[in-house]
Amino acid sequence: MKITRKLKLFILVISLFISGHAPWGQHEVYRQMHMLVMCTKTDKGAFDFTKNLKVILDEYLPEAKARVARARDSERLVNLLITNQIPLAIISDNLLIDLKNEKSHNFQNLLKHSKTLYSFENMILVVNHDFKKEYMEKIIDSLDKASKNNNDEVKFIKKNNLVINYDKIVLEKIKF
Repeated sequence: MKITRKLKLFILVISLFISGHAPWGQHEVYRQMHMLVMCTKTDKGAFDFTKNLKVILDEYLPEAKARVARARDSERLVNLLITNQIPLAIISDNLLIDLKNEKSHNFQNLLKHSKTLYSFENMILVVNHDFKKEYMEKIIDSLDKASKNNNDEVKFIKKNNLVINYDKIVLEKIKF
């Protein structure tokens, strides 16, 4: 009698492991279906800006199915960015200054593994080095089109003192 209970429990436990039901697969599918734009919870103004950017991308680049993602802090943002889990991020100028002043490992990783795709008045849109050129072009074209349609929030602002260098596509696509 005891053996059958143990055997049933063992079979139940093993079947749970063998069933292959893992949430990570769904996260991967979601990330493939949607363009996630990340910001941090601690970066003042970045979340509201990212939500507004999502609305603009929905209008000018609807096939991207943009979504906003929030990392708990800059360390998590950098880790998600450099591991290509979420390849796009909005970072405020103030956060960049803070990271630069801290001279942290996070800041060095951010410099090493990302590039600026688009710069706004107080924010920048960065991508990691694995982000596809064709996607970058579509995003730049969409934001440039929105800017030309009197959407000042996404107007490109060239920053000469930019901490994270522009990708070469930006220099080719945007006429300063």
